[in-house]
Amino acid sequence: PYKHDEWRPAGETFKSIPATKEEREKIRRAAAEVAGKFSRKHPPHKQALQAAAEELLTPLGYDRSYIGFTMVMLNNEYWRDEFAAFPFEKRLFSMPHCLKQAENCTAKLDEVQLHCNGCGLCSLADFDQIGKRMGYNVLIAEGTPVVLKLIASGEVEGILGIACLNVLEKAFDKVLQLGLPAIAIPLLRDTCHNTEVDIDWVYQALGFQRVGGETKRTRSFVPLLRDVVHDFDPKPLEQIAPYERKHMPRGDKVAETEKISVAWMRKGGKRFRPFLTQAAWQALTDKDAIPLEVKRVSAAMEFFHKASLIHDDIVDDDDFRYGTETLHKSHSVPVALNIGDYLLGRGYKIVAEEMPNIGAEKAAKVLRKLAEAHVKLAEGQGAELLWRKGGDKNLKPLDTLKLYALKTAPAFDAALYAGVVLGEGDGPWDAALSEFCKHLGVAYQIQNDLKDVEGDKPNKVNACGDILKGRPTLLFALALESSTDSEKDLILTAAREAPNARTETGTGTGTGTGTGTGTGMDAATEAEKHAQRLAELREIYFKYEIPLQAAMLADQQRQRAAQAVEGVNHDGLQALFTFLTATLLE
Repeated sequence: PYKHDEWRPAGETFKSIPATKEEREKIRRAAAEVAGKFSRKHPPHKQALQAAAEELLTPLGYDRSYIGFTMVMLNNEYWRDEFAAFPFEKRLFSMPHCLKQAENCTAKLDEVQLHCNGCGLCSLADFDQIGKRMGYNVLIAEGTPVVLKLIASGEVEGILGIACLNVLEKAFDKVLQLGLPAIAIPLLRDTCHNTEVDIDWVYQALGFQRVGGETKRTRSFVPLLRDVVHDFDPKPLEQIAPYERKHMPRGDKVAETEKISVAWMRKGGKRFRPFLTQAAWQALTDKDAIPLEVKRVSAAMEFFHKASLIHDDIVDDDDFRYGTETLHKSHSVPVALNIGDYLLGRGYKIVAEEMPNIGAEKAAKVLRKLAEAHVKLAEGQGAELLWRKGGDKNLKPLDTLKLYALKTAPAFDAALYAGVVLGEGDGPWDAALSEFCKHLGVAYQIQNDLKDVEGDKPNKVNACGDILKGRPTLLFALALESSTDSEKDLILTAAREAPNARTETGTGTGTGTGTGTGTGMDAATEAEKHAQRLAELREIYFKYEIPLQAAMLADQQRQRAAQAVEGVNHDGLQALFTFLTATLLE
């Protein structure tokens, strides 16, 4: 597979590939010795790998141009045994498009991956067929979010990937942050088409298999992230938050409130907030099994979150949540409001009930933090509602960031703080943790804004719903700041005439939950008007690269989150902070 006369290094400093297979094998053997000395408690971070690579290359007589390649070898050898312990069906085999025979390839490419038709013109066909026969999940794509979904669902425990050093460098951070066993095979050339890979190395890695003996697992939060989701399955949820009205007569109206609320709690969601509580406790105690009292307190965080979603859906008059009807659409606004209030009460009650198990002082701290978060959320929501109600729709980017800091961040702060309190790590780092959650929450909300631009088909969320409903988002504020006077008038008019823009002068269309006067237009005319306006607004957004501007601000918030906790001197918490920025901020 390797032809010396066609080879050329990856070009950039530190990213050259050794020219001969003998050299590559020499570095790989040395990497195996060095990687065996790394601690198994937490995966080595990027800086540690780079330092080890530099130290390894010097006695071998190689310069720094091979540092990137050597880091990959060190990472591979660190994870080899853990990767080999997984059954083939729990592994993902990821390959890049550039291995295909570009000029004559007839494979079909969809929005997720390339579908090889096995023509035999390139190595992809053989790799694809062999991988599938062995039981691998095979994916011919790069950097697709489906990888994270496979990991989160538990379908994949380890990854075998082929890529150029440039791509591997970008993937390094994500893999190391997740603490996921991964083996990488670098491409021999970075031409981005008709490239090559060492086939022998690929086949060796595909066949890695550990038989007998116990493999020591490196600490990772991935298993916990999966487990927390199942805490809200019917049986675990009943154990964590026992149904208080279960034995009342069927059809009893008092019991019906609990029944509706339980069904709502079981519905989808990423369960990040209860994960934050459990993960913080786990990071501080270094224990795997989560005790019931910690699970119950973490569940309270989800009860609060689900209550806020109900109220948000009512305010926004959204039709769908998790791909099904919102609660106020299926049960009426008054019933939904009451269910939201009920869930808030249950959340406080669950924490208070754990006082005998966690102690009065810890319970008081958690309840105080929850109450503070509740107040901030209401303040942020109130500010948004008053903006919608007012006639002045001008909005600055800084104003939206302040809103996000009030609406989204406090829930993260309360959830993380609860886990830290239960793990007896509160006190010296409280301010740093709150600052971390503030920036994490703001970045998370910006990320949600960006998703809205394209829509979310599985959850039945139409593209640019925030624009059409006149919500005060960062993208909206950035568009106002960047646009011409005529474009700004168009954006402001759209905000004033949005269904939920219940202005004091009654300019809303009255299609939402408010008291607008209505325009009398029929549904077809209204749909046509919305489609035209949407097209005009999207043109403005992309003309000024508003999504890119927002993405850069999200990245800035991510960096500030990391800086906020630099002084937290605890390896477990630092590993958690790294994991959170990798998973919450995809």
